[in-house]
Amino acid sequence: MNKFLTLTLALSLLLSACGTGAAGVETAPTPYPTPIKETFTVQRGDIVIEAKLSGRVTPLALYTVYFEMNGQVSESFVNVNDVVTEGQLLGELVEAREIKAKAQEMQNVIRRVQIDLEIATLTLEQYRSQGKSQAEIRIQELQVELAQMALDESLLSLGIDPETYTPDDIDSQVAQARAFAPADGTIIAAVSAGRKLNSSTTAYVLGDPNKLEIVVQLDESKGDDEVREMFEGMPVIVTLDAAPDKPLSGKIRQLPSPYGTGDSEDRTVHILLDAAPSATTYQNGDKVTAVIQLASKSDVLWLPPDAIRTAGGRTFVIINSEAGPKRVDVELGLQTRDMVEIVSGLDEGQVVVSP
Repeated sequence: MNKFLTLTLALSLLLSACGTGAAGVETAPTPYPTPIKETFTVQRGDIVIEAKLSGRVTPLALYTVYFEMNGQVSESFVNVNDVVTEGQLLGELVEAREIKAKAQEMQNVIRRVQIDLEIATLTLEQYRSQGKSQAEIRIQELQVELAQMALDESLLSLGIDPETYTPDDIDSQVAQARAFAPADGTIIAAVSAGRKLNSSTTAYVLGDPNKLEIVVQLDESKGDDEVREMFEGMPVIVTLDAAPDKPLSGKIRQLPSPYGTGDSEDRTVHILLDAAPSATTYQNGDKVTAVIQLASKSDVLWLPPDAIRTAGGRTFVIINSEAGPKRVDVELGLQTRDMVEIVSGLDEGQVVVSP
């Protein structure tokens, strides 16, 4: 029995010692994978910068109508596609009410002194026909002179030149706050009530429904970056949204000022197509996409934008060298969403590493 206990105790001590030794052994750490950096190869090819603009087929714009003064539109009496006749009232400014009220007040003031002059003149004629005395006639002549002086003074106080005044002068002041159709036509653009504008803002555009053009909207998010590369007469490719496989050729007819002859506040490009409108080409109201080639270069070196870095005023890429990663300054040319021209700093086939 004593031998059994001694053997059991010895075995327990041995196991205890083995357990303590195992706990003291350090295990090797799990290694982290080395990150793989993306590489880009300098390639040679063609770079094309295009503007893709959406628009519609509309009647050809013939006349642009402006208000003759700054103000806010109170009423617009016509809508797009309305047919109008020459001289038709198209819209009126809020300021027209004030002008009309002042004009009526001016007319009343002028009319009162005109009546005094007419009375004095008629009385003088009556005196002469009745053979009144020279003294009475002379007094009445002076009354006519005083009435004429009063009329001239009234006109001057109202800012009107007595020498050139006609009753139409007041009507012309009211007309400055109104817009009229300069000719027969169809409304293809119209200002809405409440719009504030100045005398150089397009209020209405009249067109010929028998002649069509393309009007596309400039991309507001790009400011003037695209339009400054365009010019009137520039070639354009247009596709109907309903028939994208049938491109139509055309040219830019009008750009907004200062890049063309259009209104500076008009953010549209007007395009004339080479083909005539028909059931098989295009018709009024068709939605279209216009592609305008702004710039192109052939056989140039290029990289994707992700390969280029800018920091501290330097534009560079990173390449592997015998000494490790190395920055190389580069000069850039044309740039698109997918391609950046490399003017200098790299050679074809050279491999660039992502930072």
